[in-house]
Amino acid sequence: MQETLLRVFVVGLGLLMCPRDDPGVEEWDDIVNKDMQRHEEKLPREEEKLDQEMPPTSENETSEKSIAEWERDYLWYIWNTFSVISMIRFCWKYLNRNSQTTQVAASPVTCAADKVELPDIGTLHDFYAKYVQESSQKKWRKDEFLEGFANDLLDAMRTICGRNGSMVIEDFQMLSACNIIVPLTPPKPFSFHIQLCNHKGRDFSNMPVCGQIKLLENKKTQDCHCQNSDADEDMVCLLHSDHNENIRTEITEVCDGFLCSKNTPFLSKSLVSRWFQSTIKQAWRLISHKYEFELNIHYIDAPGALVIRFKSGKKITFSMNPVVTFNNDAYFFITPLSSSDLDTFWRLSLTSYEDHLLEHLSKRLPENACHIQALEIARFLHKRQTAMTGSSALKDFHFKTALMHLLLTTDPRQWNANCVDSRLRDLLSFIERSLEKKVLKHILIGNPLTEVIELPVELIRAKPVNLFHPLVVHNCMYRNAMTHFQEMLRNAYMMVDDYCHTRRALSS
Repeated sequence: MQETLLRVFVVGLGLLMCPRDDPGVEEWDDIVNKDMQRHEEKLPREEEKLDQEMPPTSENETSEKSIAEWERDYLWYIWNTFSVISMIRFCWKYLNRNSQTTQVAASPVTCAADKVELPDIGTLHDFYAKYVQESSQKKWRKDEFLEGFANDLLDAMRTICGRNGSMVIEDFQMLSACNIIVPLTPPKPFSFHIQLCNHKGRDFSNMPVCGQIKLLENKKTQDCHCQNSDADEDMVCLLHSDHNENIRTEITEVCDGFLCSKNTPFLSKSLVSRWFQSTIKQAWRLISHKYEFELNIHYIDAPGALVIRFKSGKKITFSMNPVVTFNNDAYFFITPLSSSDLDTFWRLSLTSYEDHLLEHLSKRLPENACHIQALEIARFLHKRQTAMTGSSALKDFHFKTALMHLLLTTDPRQWNANCVDSRLRDLLSFIERSLEKKVLKHILIGNPLTEVIELPVELIRAKPVNLFHPLVVHNCMYRNAMTHFQEMLRNAYMMVDDYCHTRRALSS
């Protein structure tokens, strides 16, 4: 009896969990129902046949027991068969649903980039000129204000560093109106030594090119008592007349040095971030009386992400990032939210070299070429989509990299001003293909075509770097990036059109 109830429960569970929506499963149900129906029709005939074959002893208890056992055994086989079929159906439906869910998540409904709906060429030109490009006067005022404020703030920071003998703050560079880099160097007799990393044994998915910064000390050894620090200044040495003779310089690693990771000579990103933020706060307290606005740290995980808030309610968000220069035009910077075991690994930026390459490629293009328009409109669409649905692994520099790949491989004549819509679709299509393949090669590293910009030899000869490697390692990041890009394509026409209408309404 208990076994029968258990089988009934299993059959009922299978029927409840798996609705009849699979034709293949329905065929199994039909087979089972037909077998049951044939069995019910056949059972009376079998009983009549047994009655005929059995001797006229209807009250014989042995015969009745045999018939009951036969019927019970037959039903046992039927119930087990039906239970097994129900369990198979349940498992099949469960696996099939999981498979469908995974496929839908990994491959959303696509909108082909080469067929994306865009406004006409005239609207795109007008949109770029009026709404994407900042007016030269407005941009000049913003640059002038930030440059003056950054200079004042960094002077106060240098005063604080001079008092406590910490890092030396070099002259800052404005990469853009909102991006300022601040090179750091150690005080004498210390120096930095750069070690590029080969990525073996570690996950550098968010740092395609990185390195470690080792703190060294230049120690001078004395071979004569007269050169010791304790020697009398008025003492005259008869052994040699030149105090610089026999002075040897020994370079040693500084383990547990200032801002270095514990028990290592390598500069720690987390310690530098905390020190830099603390110095900014101290410097602001020194100069805040001169300004009628507030200065706050905008993002605690980024060392120099700052926001200025005016009394009128307006604000300016900008960054002052501490960096360590490498080969003049490149620098190492801090990547927010990197794992703690990568605290001594700094990301290498080759932005200056990339700008040199883009400038070199632009010289081959027709007058008033549309490549910058295509890039800036694509970045605008990406920025607007990010504002609507949040950030993703897709970043601005991916669009810039894709553009330079196109400029290296296409006929320069195709970039005339009247082709902005076609080249914008080409740019979006290149990103689309790269996302699908999870491959977007760094434009400089391991690319011999870029030797014209005099990139360091060790970077030209290095193995190519995949900027989309994080999408290979993290599937959830890949799905998010694909969804973000597809939504951007679907909303492209609407975002440009709505933005134009909104701006016209505000200006009228």
